[in-house]
Amino acid sequence: MEWKYQTIEREGFALQVAKTKNGGPPLFWIGSALYYPRVIPSVMAEKFEITVVDQRGFAKRTSSSKETKEDYSLEKLLEDFNFLQKELKIPACPIIGHSGHGYMALAYAAKYPDQVKNLVMVSTGPSHGSPMSEAEVYFKKHASDLRKEAHLENQIQFQKNIESTPEDFFIHYCVSLEAKGFYQVPFPSRKFWEGIHTNKLAFDYLFGEVFRDIEVSDFFQKLSKPIWICMGKEDYQVAPYYTWDPILKEFPEIKMTVVDKSSHLPFLERPEEFLNEFQNALLGR
Repeated sequence: MEWKYQTIEREGFALQVAKTKNGGPPLFWIGSALYYPRVIPSVMAEKFEITVVDQRGFAKRTSSSKETKEDYSLEKLLEDFNFLQKELKIPACPIIGHSGHGYMALAYAAKYPDQVKNLVMVSTGPSHGSPMSEAEVYFKKHASDLRKEAHLENQIQFQKNIESTPEDFFIHYCVSLEAKGFYQVPFPSRKFWEGIHTNKLAFDYLFGEVFRDIEVSDFFQKLSKPIWICMGKEDYQVAPYYTWDPILKEFPEIKMTVVDKSSHLPFLERPEEFLNEFQNALLGR
């Protein structure tokens, strides 16, 4: 499936957009317009007309003004997504957020309900705060020796990488978690990050503060849209699937699927199963 790319400038950021053009049902996928087309499976890209848009953390800055946390506030990101959805004439449709972008999708669905039909959060834990401590417990208890050894080696390489190119900290960090985030170990995940720009302040602030303190229940209370959460059973990169249990008891209408033999990218590792579960969730089965 061919992806078409374009860049739209907004408030000092060059936001990239990637889109499939096949006449299928629309999907609005937020995160990185370069990264996600590399990991979205062809079975999904051929079936749906997918638009992937950058969040500001991945957009090159076109302004010479001093960078601040306010530039990357969740509110600013949501305004970007709403602007892009209208600019690109994307009708109300499912919105998808993976990992930390799941929180962005959640907040967007709550703020702009008329723009969203379904909310999909993939490999997103309840927060990047206290539930994340369980990820290390889960890893130590259930991960294979191969994974643990590979993870130690990756951490050593991580230190070397950030000393070499500290501006790419987020990319180095994600690559250093390969043994926690991919079912197949080792996995050459750096290829997915080639040519991608990152703004370190955005990730320090959003992933280190905003998503650490986020209260997903507050957003769920505002939502009347169908919600589907998908987690890989062997995802050791974020809070494990069972940390959702207390919250899902409060919101029994939310559906969650735990995909076996997959980790942080279940759509890449188990594409057919992911697509089937995704379609079932959209149809309300």
